[in-house]
Amino acid sequence: MPKIRYYISGHGLGHASRSCQIINTLRRRHAEVAVEVVSDAHPWFFAGFLDASVPVRARRLDIGVLQRDSLHMDEGATLRAYRRLLAEREALLAEETASLRAAGVTLVVADIAPLAFAVAAAAGIAGVGVANFTWDWIYEDLIARHGDFADVLAAVRDDYRRATAFLRLPFAGTFPAGVPCADLPLVARRAQRSAEEVRRYLGVAPDRRLALISFGGFGLADFDFSALARLRDWVFVTEAGLAAPGDNLICLAPGALAYPSLVGAADVVVTKPGYGIVSEAIANDTAVLYTSRGEFREQALLIDGLRRYARSRPISNAKLLSGDWGEDLDALLQEPAPAETLPGDGDRVAADQLAAWAGGAPGLFSVSLPE
Repeated sequence: MPKIRYYISGHGLGHASRSCQIINTLRRRHAEVAVEVVSDAHPWFFAGFLDASVPVRARRLDIGVLQRDSLHMDEGATLRAYRRLLAEREALLAEETASLRAAGVTLVVADIAPLAFAVAAAAGIAGVGVANFTWDWIYEDLIARHGDFADVLAAVRDDYRRATAFLRLPFAGTFPAGVPCADLPLVARRAQRSAEEVRRYLGVAPDRRLALISFGGFGLADFDFSALARLRDWVFVTEAGLAAPGDNLICLAPGALAYPSLVGAADVVVTKPGYGIVSEAIANDTAVLYTSRGEFREQALLIDGLRRYARSRPISNAKLLSGDWGEDLDALLQEPAPAETLPGDGDRVAADQLAAWAGGAPGLFSVSLPE
């Protein structure tokens, strides 16, 4: 029986959201392929969005980038944490390799922990990456500013070179040389409930605009929501756990409404550029007011995607944190529809390809995995 183990980075929510979309489509279209997940992403996210037939085991195989909140990275701490992870590498490698063999896994997929590819290679199993960047590309930029972490970069690159192939998502960085790549269409979750239904659920009157405040798994520190009370034409929706003064701010518990449906119902998403929210805004034709997340290398690629495929407008960190959004929100709604579109069936393409590879067939792309 074909069986896939899907290793998912716990960094933010974008890796988990697109992986869940692919896995759910794979289970729907290829019920004969079993799937299991290994990840340190938030358990509540998998409980709300992952097919119930897919077991999840909590384990951390990568670091991602450590952040204080969505707008502030801790670059030095990230590199030091990865160096500490390297001290555990051999034990992790041995344990996961034995686990793969015992479970009868036929294909490893990763988004996009480097060690997953070393594990697959040690078990004699093909290892396929699905992502728009690899962590060596991100760390290369961090190390240029912090230095003295050549061992981290060398280890990450060596693990990625063990990959059998990469399925490359839009908004892609530079991938490791020497590993075959095939390009996917956009992978994004779409609204399952109409905008009218969501607005009724939230109690938002038809004559008011709706903005979704979306800052992923890291949240938004140091923000005074009371400033938004001045914007009487707008209602703002955000996740639970944030202060909520004012009668035009709605705090929802995670999972109260499926997030893609919130994105689809919003006139505007207020966010920082991350793959998950950018892809979902494009897929649901929702305008985006975005602010910088610092010197994160992926950011420029995502902003370019927003400019090409969505109505979007930047706002400075200072204006964002002051709540001075009114002028920018109104200007954003006056922008014309994007001239370009992006195919959005990447979950189907990826699911069919991974199912073929897991079963030993060449699949859709010219990249064929060894038997």
